[in-house]
Amino acid sequence: MSQTIKVSVIIPVYQVESYLERAVDSVLGQTLQEKEIILVDDGSEDASPAICDRYAREYPGLIRVIHKPNEGLGLARNTGVRAASGEYIAFLDSDDTVEPEMYEEMARLADEEGCDIVMCDVRIRYVEEGRETVVSSYPRREIDLSDYIANGNNITYSVNKLFRRSIWAENQYEKMLFEDIALIPSLMTKYPQVGYVPKPFYNYYRRANTISTSFVGDMVDITKAFRLFLDRCNPAYREEAVYCVAKQLQWNMTKSRVLFQADFIEMMREYEKDFRLNPFIAKDKAVRPLLDFLDKEVIPDNLICVRFDSPVPETYREEVRTDFPRARLMEAGRDYFPPDTLPDTVRRALEDGNTPYAEEYYALRILYEEGGIVLRPDRRANLSLKRLRLNRAFFGFENTEEITTGCYGALKGHYVVRALLDTYEADNIYNQMYLPLADRIRDFLLLHFGLKANGRNQLLRHEVQVYLPSILAYDMKDGDNCCKNVAVPVPEGYELVSGDVLKMWSDRLLENWNLYKHALGKKPELAKPAPAKPAGISPERYQRDLDERIREVVETYENSTCWRLTKPLRVIGEFFRKRRKA
Repeated sequence: MSQTIKVSVIIPVYQVESYLERAVDSVLGQTLQEKEIILVDDGSEDASPAICDRYAREYPGLIRVIHKPNEGLGLARNTGVRAASGEYIAFLDSDDTVEPEMYEEMARLADEEGCDIVMCDVRIRYVEEGRETVVSSYPRREIDLSDYIANGNNITYSVNKLFRRSIWAENQYEKMLFEDIALIPSLMTKYPQVGYVPKPFYNYYRRANTISTSFVGDMVDITKAFRLFLDRCNPAYREEAVYCVAKQLQWNMTKSRVLFQADFIEMMREYEKDFRLNPFIAKDKAVRPLLDFLDKEVIPDNLICVRFDSPVPETYREEVRTDFPRARLMEAGRDYFPPDTLPDTVRRALEDGNTPYAEEYYALRILYEEGGIVLRPDRRANLSLKRLRLNRAFFGFENTEEITTGCYGALKGHYVVRALLDTYEADNIYNQMYLPLADRIRDFLLLHFGLKANGRNQLLRHEVQVYLPSILAYDMKDGDNCCKNVAVPVPEGYELVSGDVLKMWSDRLLENWNLYKHALGKKPELAKPAPAKPAGISPERYQRDLDERIREVVETYENSTCWRLTKPLRVIGEFFRKRRKA
């Protein structure tokens, strides 16, 4: 093997024992001889480290292994770069592969044209679907960098590019998700000598249940990545960069990661001038509607937790860190507000030992002054809570009539919260009897907003959203729950529900069953057994007719008003659909 290394191929490795050999073998099969392979084991706990070591033994001088604690993909790549000795750097994800000619052709072009970066096309293999597609990076062999940044494809990928090693003397990946978006597009704006081999050399295997296709709290890093791209890009290409981000935002906000819409809106508002004055966005009818999001206020990413007599449980903090890693957790004790700023009623409650009354006031006041979501320690929120930040103010039913104070939120300085705070200043029954905040909220919304105390979803005057009990109090396993009461432990898969809530839900099911029968238009037939097989009809024909009748019944119900409450029938429908396909 030649002592000169043309390309160092860096493969970060983490829990990929099923795919690693295929990836490494695809690099070993390269027509380029002047290469080295650096396997960076990022603290894998499966068989991956042993596989790496075996390759190093079998290919001494060609393959090196670095074992390190787990720190994430970006820092694993940085480790590999520091160990590399090649003239050029290439990255390969350990569950993907490259075509045999990739590095030879790209390195040749880099040498011939003096390129800092050379890119190729990407073949995406959709594993579960059994199909593939080729994504071309650019429509022409010669790159117009301004046009590529604005309109090209694959700009955020590290793996379809070859980089001159000197680039990495002053650049590195961040410890975050979406580290590619944070770094690679900005590099493209700083190193304008870009070459292009229009061939699908890189094979990207797209699977379900990967970090890019699943929803986890750390996915909010994508907003940080967009910020870093815009802040680090070459100012000469800023308008193109903003347009590039706008197109990615449109996809994420409306199709891919709608759950994080509030986070995206906050990011956009930081760069409002850039988005509103961008000439590319102004001309693009498909992207221009994105600007409408700039007019929308979102509830700040604050989680407010008030606890006087004991510390906030560490399990609570850990849950918040997991699902809301960028949120500001505002913990408040009894010293949060100076005593002389408290209403007489609250000071008296503290003297009388009525801690819950004072805690509710503190939470409400912090909500008014800071904005955010109040989340009591006895509530377990999940990632779906993010979508509630799109409200101006929201509350939820605890049962048919009562309002929960375990979780509610509002914009900073919202007038409804101000009005509720004012009730603590007056000499009224609420303060004389130390009535809970839930009563104040319910009565206020009844009086001023026409709330119907029926446990149903209601948007009051396009201003205040009130949710079902199954959204903010307990989980009906229908995918809509955002926060539930965990004060009383119950076995996994069970839910602690009060009697009146159970009755309310039963009445709702009966109501929707009647709607179903009405939509069907033949109510008596629902209770009848299946008709006997008519004489002279083959069993196969009879079964087909019966299946078709069942299909019609199920589809009619699924298309009725409240299909979410029809899970048993939908299961039956899915069974018969699969049966017909079989």
